[in-house]
Amino acid sequence: MTPTTGNPAPPRRRVMVVGTAVAVLAVVPSAAAGPEPSRQDLRGPLPGSASVVTPFDPPARRWLSGHRGVDLAATPLAVVRAPADGGVLFAGAVGGRPVLSIDHGAGLRTTYEPVRATVRAGDQVVAGDVVGHVLAGHPGCPVSACLHWGARIAAGGVSGDDDEYADPLSLLAVAERPIRLKPTRPGDGAG
Repeated sequence: MTPTTGNPAPPRRRVMVVGTAVAVLAVVPSAAAGPEPSRQDLRGPLPGSASVVTPFDPPARRWLSGHRGVDLAATPLAVVRAPADGGVLFAGAVGGRPVLSIDHGAGLRTTYEPVRATVRAGDQVVAGDVVGHVLAGHPGCPVSACLHWGARIAAGGVSGDDDEYADPLSLLAVAERPIRLKPTRPGDGAG
Protein backbone atom coordinates (compact mmCIF):
# COMPACT_ATOMS: atom_id res chain seq x y z
CA MET A 1 0.00 0.00 0.00
CA THR A 2 1.35 3.42 -0.84
CA PRO A 3 1.20 6.24 1.69
CA THR A 4 -0.85 8.35 -0.73
CA THR A 5 -3.68 5.89 -1.37
CA GLY A 6 -5.08 5.64 2.17
CA ASN A 7 -6.52 2.56 3.76
CA PRO A 8 -8.92 0.40 1.78
CA ALA A 9 -12.37 -0.23 3.15
CA PRO A 10 -12.53 -3.42 5.19
CA PRO A 11 -13.97 -6.38 3.32
CA ARG A 12 -17.66 -7.12 3.76
CA ARG A 13 -18.23 -10.23 5.82
CA ARG A 14 -21.02 -12.74 5.80
CA VAL A 15 -21.52 -15.27 8.53
CA MET A 16 -22.78 -18.74 7.79
CA VAL A 17 -23.75 -21.06 10.62
CA VAL A 18 -23.09 -24.70 9.80
CA GLY A 19 -24.12 -26.95 12.69
CA THR A 20 -22.19 -25.57 15.64
CA ALA A 21 -19.26 -24.33 13.56
CA VAL A 22 -19.17 -20.80 12.23
CA ALA A 23 -17.44 -19.90 8.97
CA VAL A 24 -16.92 -16.36 7.75
CA LEU A 25 -17.14 -15.74 4.02
CA ALA A 26 -15.24 -12.63 3.03
CA VAL A 27 -15.00 -10.82 -0.24
CA VAL A 28 -11.28 -10.99 -0.90
CA PRO A 29 -9.84 -7.64 -1.96
CA SER A 30 -6.32 -7.38 -3.24
CA ALA A 31 -3.68 -6.71 -0.61
CA ALA A 32 -2.55 -3.68 -2.62
CA ALA A 33 -4.83 -0.68 -2.85
CA GLY A 34 -5.58 1.39 -5.89
CA PRO A 35 -7.99 4.24 -6.39
CA GLU A 36 -11.47 3.83 -4.96
CA PRO A 37 -13.54 2.22 -7.74
CA SER A 38 -16.36 4.36 -9.07
CA ARG A 39 -18.37 1.27 -9.97
CA GLN A 40 -18.58 -2.30 -8.83
CA ASP A 41 -20.83 -3.97 -11.37
CA LEU A 42 -18.48 -5.60 -13.87
CA ARG A 43 -18.67 -9.20 -14.99
CA GLY A 44 -15.58 -11.38 -15.17
CA PRO A 45 -14.06 -11.47 -18.67
CA LEU A 46 -13.67 -15.28 -18.68
CA PRO A 47 -16.30 -18.01 -18.31
CA GLY A 48 -16.67 -19.42 -14.80
CA SER A 49 -15.11 -18.27 -11.56
CA ALA A 50 -11.97 -16.15 -11.70
CA SER A 51 -8.84 -18.07 -10.82
CA VAL A 52 -6.10 -15.55 -10.06
CA VAL A 53 -2.59 -16.68 -10.99
CA THR A 54 -0.86 -13.35 -10.36
CA PRO A 55 -2.61 -10.74 -8.17
CA PHE A 56 -2.71 -6.98 -8.57
CA ASP A 57 0.51 -5.51 -7.18
CA PRO A 58 0.91 -1.87 -8.24
CA PRO A 59 4.22 -0.07 -7.80
CA ALA A 60 4.82 2.36 -4.93
CA ARG A 61 5.44 5.06 -7.55
CA ARG A 62 3.83 5.08 -11.00
CA TRP A 63 7.19 4.84 -12.81
CA LEU A 64 8.43 1.79 -10.87
CA SER A 65 7.87 -1.83 -11.85
CA GLY A 66 4.84 -3.69 -10.55
CA HIS A 67 1.90 -5.76 -11.71
CA ARG A 68 -0.80 -3.33 -12.86
CA GLY A 69 -3.60 -5.85 -13.25
CA VAL A 70 -4.39 -9.48 -12.52
CA ASP A 71 -3.49 -12.61 -14.46
CA LEU A 72 -6.36 -15.06 -14.66
CA ALA A 73 -5.89 -18.76 -15.46
CA ALA A 74 -7.43 -19.66 -18.80
CA THR A 75 -7.21 -22.17 -21.58
CA PRO A 76 -5.86 -21.30 -25.03
CA LEU A 77 -8.61 -19.80 -27.20
CA ALA A 78 -10.97 -19.30 -24.23
CA VAL A 79 -13.64 -16.72 -24.96
CA VAL A 80 -13.05 -13.23 -23.57
CA ARG A 81 -16.23 -11.24 -22.89
CA ALA A 82 -16.78 -7.52 -22.33
CA PRO A 83 -17.21 -7.00 -18.57
CA ALA A 84 -19.48 -3.98 -19.14
CA ASP A 85 -20.87 -1.87 -21.97
CA GLY A 86 -18.34 0.31 -23.74
CA GLY A 87 -16.44 1.24 -26.85
CA VAL A 88 -13.35 -0.52 -28.16
CA LEU A 89 -10.43 1.91 -27.96
CA PHE A 90 -7.69 -0.33 -29.29
CA ALA A 91 -7.28 -3.79 -30.77
CA GLY A 92 -3.77 -4.52 -32.03
CA ALA A 93 -0.18 -5.19 -31.06
CA VAL A 94 1.78 -3.37 -28.36
CA GLY A 95 5.40 -4.43 -28.11
CA GLY A 96 4.58 -7.44 -30.28
CA ARG A 97 1.79 -8.63 -27.96
CA PRO A 98 -1.90 -8.61 -28.93
CA VAL A 99 -3.82 -6.16 -26.72
CA LEU A 100 -7.47 -5.11 -26.47
CA SER A 101 -8.67 -2.01 -24.62
CA ILE A 102 -12.28 -0.99 -23.88
CA ASP A 103 -13.54 2.41 -22.62
CA HIS A 104 -16.52 1.89 -20.30
CA GLY A 105 -17.22 5.59 -19.74
CA ALA A 106 -16.94 7.66 -16.55
CA GLY A 107 -13.14 7.34 -16.77
CA LEU A 108 -12.95 3.51 -16.62
CA ARG A 109 -10.80 1.66 -19.15
CA THR A 110 -10.07 -2.09 -19.13
CA THR A 111 -7.28 -3.85 -21.01
CA TYR A 112 -6.68 -7.50 -21.93
CA GLU A 113 -3.66 -9.40 -23.28
CA PRO A 114 -2.71 -11.65 -24.98
CA VAL A 115 -6.02 -11.63 -26.83
CA ARG A 116 -6.90 -12.25 -30.46
CA ALA A 117 -9.60 -9.59 -30.79
CA THR A 118 -12.84 -10.27 -32.61
CA VAL A 119 -13.73 -6.55 -32.45
CA ARG A 120 -12.07 -3.42 -33.86
CA ALA A 121 -11.37 0.05 -32.53
CA GLY A 122 -14.59 2.05 -32.66
CA ASP A 123 -16.91 -0.95 -32.15
CA GLN A 124 -19.50 -0.67 -29.39
CA VAL A 125 -19.87 -3.66 -27.07
CA VAL A 126 -22.46 -4.72 -24.51
CA ALA A 127 -21.61 -6.53 -21.29
CA GLY A 128 -21.17 -10.22 -22.12
CA ASP A 129 -20.32 -9.72 -25.81
CA VAL A 130 -17.44 -11.86 -27.08
CA VAL A 131 -14.53 -9.49 -27.74
CA GLY A 132 -11.75 -11.99 -28.37
CA HIS A 133 -9.95 -15.21 -27.46
CA VAL A 134 -7.08 -15.81 -25.04
CA LEU A 135 -3.79 -16.75 -26.66
CA ALA A 136 -1.09 -18.82 -25.00
CA GLY A 137 2.31 -17.27 -24.40
CA HIS A 138 1.77 -14.73 -21.61
CA PRO A 139 5.21 -14.29 -19.97
CA GLY A 140 5.43 -15.92 -16.54
CA CYS A 141 2.15 -17.79 -16.87
CA PRO A 142 2.42 -21.13 -15.01
CA VAL A 143 -0.65 -22.69 -16.71
CA SER A 144 -1.52 -23.32 -20.37
CA ALA A 145 -2.73 -19.72 -20.84
CA CYS A 146 -3.26 -16.58 -18.76
CA LEU A 147 -5.36 -13.51 -19.43
CA HIS A 148 -3.85 -10.29 -18.11
CA TRP A 149 -6.76 -8.03 -17.12
CA GLY A 150 -5.98 -4.42 -16.27
CA ALA A 151 -8.14 -1.46 -15.25
CA ARG A 152 -7.44 2.27 -15.19
CA ILE A 153 -9.59 4.89 -13.56
CA ALA A 154 -9.26 8.50 -14.71
CA ALA A 155 -9.21 11.32 -12.20
CA GLY A 156 -12.38 13.36 -12.68
CA GLY A 157 -13.70 10.86 -15.24
CA VAL A 158 -11.45 12.13 -18.05
CA SER A 159 -8.50 9.97 -19.18
CA GLY A 160 -5.09 11.57 -19.01
CA ASP A 161 -1.78 11.59 -17.16
CA ASP A 162 -3.54 11.29 -13.78
CA ASP A 163 -5.09 7.88 -14.55
CA GLU A 164 -4.57 5.35 -11.76
CA TYR A 165 -4.40 1.59 -12.11
CA ALA A 166 -7.04 -0.29 -10.12
CA ASP A 167 -7.48 -3.91 -9.16
CA PRO A 168 -10.07 -5.11 -11.70
CA LEU A 169 -11.37 -7.64 -9.16
CA SER A 170 -12.48 -4.69 -6.99
CA LEU A 171 -14.75 -3.59 -9.86
CA LEU A 172 -16.62 -6.89 -10.08
CA ALA A 173 -20.24 -7.20 -8.99
CA VAL A 174 -20.43 -8.94 -5.61
CA ALA A 175 -21.79 -12.15 -7.18
CA GLU A 176 -18.77 -12.26 -9.54
CA ARG A 177 -16.03 -11.79 -6.91
CA PRO A 178 -13.80 -14.65 -5.86
CA ILE A 179 -14.48 -15.71 -2.27
CA ARG A 180 -12.71 -17.97 0.13
CA LEU A 181 -13.51 -19.42 3.51
CA LYS A 182 -11.65 -17.75 6.32
CA PRO A 183 -11.05 -19.49 9.64
CA THR A 184 -12.72 -18.09 12.71
CA ARG A 185 -11.00 -17.28 15.95
CA PRO A 186 -12.34 -17.62 19.48
CA GLY A 187 -14.65 -14.70 20.17
CA ASP A 188 -15.65 -14.18 16.50
CA GLY A 189 -19.33 -14.82 17.32
CA ALA A 190 -22.02 -15.08 14.66
CA GLY A 191 -23.62 -11.76 13.94
